[in-house]
Amino acid sequence: MLRRALAACAAVLLLSAGLSASAQAPARGATPGAVSAYVRIGQLNTVIWRPAAPGPHAGVVLVGMHDEGNNMDHISGPNLAMRGYTIINANTRTAPDAEDRDTDWDKVLADVGAVVKYARAMPGVTKVLVLGHSSGGPLMAAYQNIAENGLKACNGPEKIFKCPASLAGLPKADGVILLDPIFGVGANVLASVDPAIMNEQAPRLRNPALDSFNPKNGFDVKGAKYSPAFKRAFFAAQAARNNRLIAAAQARWRLIESGQGRFKDDEPFVAAGATRRPRLWPPALDLLSHTKDAWPLIHADGKVTTEVVRSVRPPMGTVLNSDRLDGALDTSVMRFLNTFSTRALPGYAVGEDSITGVDWASSYTNTPNNVEGITVPFLVMGMGGHYWLVSTEMAYQHARSADKSVAFVEGATHGIAPCRNCGGDYGDTVGHTFDYIAKWMDARF
Repeated sequence: MLRRALAACAAVLLLSAGLSASAQAPARGATPGAVSAYVRIGQLNTVIWRPAAPGPHAGVVLVGMHDEGNNMDHISGPNLAMRGYTIINANTRTAPDAEDRDTDWDKVLADVGAVVKYARAMPGVTKVLVLGHSSGGPLMAAYQNIAENGLKACNGPEKIFKCPASLAGLPKADGVILLDPIFGVGANVLASVDPAIMNEQAPRLRNPALDSFNPKNGFDVKGAKYSPAFKRAFFAAQAARNNRLIAAAQARWRLIESGQGRFKDDEPFVAAGATRRPRLWPPALDLLSHTKDAWPLIHADGKVTTEVVRSVRPPMGTVLNSDRLDGALDTSVMRFLNTFSTRALPGYAVGEDSITGVDWASSYTNTPNNVEGITVPFLVMGMGGHYWLVSTEMAYQHARSADKSVAFVEGATHGIAPCRNCGGDYGDTVGHTFDYIAKWMDARF
């Protein structure tokens, strides 16, 4: 709690001093001038960015949130305000939560609702949109799906864990924008599970034949080259262990509900070798390396072509400690089930342009299933200097909004800034991204 409070205070001090890391000089095409203010909304710490000279779009308010990270200094704040929009960048009540000990999907969704409600009541507001970056993507997709369709969107029989009645009546947004969305929180945990762990009670006992960091299996810091046979064995074992973890948590939950658990409401649950960082594909440049189809791609000079989008990223996730892949989900039974679980199906695998064998509907933390319930205008953008290209493409393909758009930014990192070690000069990726968003909103709101 002290760590989170200090981080929040530091963010506020930086903002008040005009030193926010995201408060860059106006990008090309931007209207200079943005002002910010710290605002407490209920239990939530937020920063509201506004255009210094309000224009015709100042009444369009965006709500930006991330499920566990510090979102108060997100790059979208000054960049959208400089383009004439108002944006509330808010933290959940438990953020930042770098170790995922406190993240609770149901509470986070309720926090989004509180900020959307606040935005609706602001003077002069005409429209409210939600914006989610990274795991904020599945968060905002889940939020709008539940807001539009009610509890049936999150408590059907297909769900591993059903959402609470307290999520009924969430205020709807008028549009949804996702930036480099992940597949889902539960899906990320599935992709992070270490299949080399042979015994849950003795996680140090590992099968070297399934160790993705073993050079004998194809690992290389300069770019892993896993064989088809290793990948088949790895994904089969990863799916099996993921599903065993879910079954173990469900068994504990049944005992808790029947009054036979260690505590009456919940109890600790540790999943060794599971985090939220995908395990196999980051160091392997052949996995999730390009889209299936051709899409708009924004180049360094601002021109847009339509082509199959290929990632220019370097190998990632090559050091255990720096990527937290040697850690564990130190959570609770309920939070594991409602936040960190997604069921794997037969045929689970990751390829160059696909991920298959995932039961997207088993969790309301997953992007592909949630976007199917959204009807308002929808924009998703992917960054070409990272590996969420396929997730971005799938979000667009699954979306059922009559008005939906997709675009990619060549050479942009996951943080939207230009990649400096991707083998090229990719220009003002930040400016191109937010110019595109502003143009998309200008035409609709």
